[in-house]
Amino acid sequence: MTQLTPEDYSDDELLAMLNPAQLAELDRQIGEMFGAEGVDRIEALFAMANVYSLRAAERDEVSALAMLQLAAAMRRRADLMLASKN
Repeated sequence: MTQLTPEDYSDDELLAMLNPAQLAELDRQIGEMFGAEGVDRIEALFAMANVYSLRAAERDEVSALAMLQLAAAMRRRADLMLASKN
């Protein structure tokens, strides 16, 4: 049986690896990290998530997994922001 690489997981699978407290903390940190600089906008979050996803391929497996989870959390936050606008 072949083991999945971090890049093979969907955003939902990546986020499911985190418990609710970890996900909430990650969301809070994303808001603090990017909100102060005005980057906590839907388009910017999607762009940053794409950069993190691309860069993850250059990292070791553990670092790649963490970067992909961060990217998934950014996309989740952006999706929630988009949904609240509609």
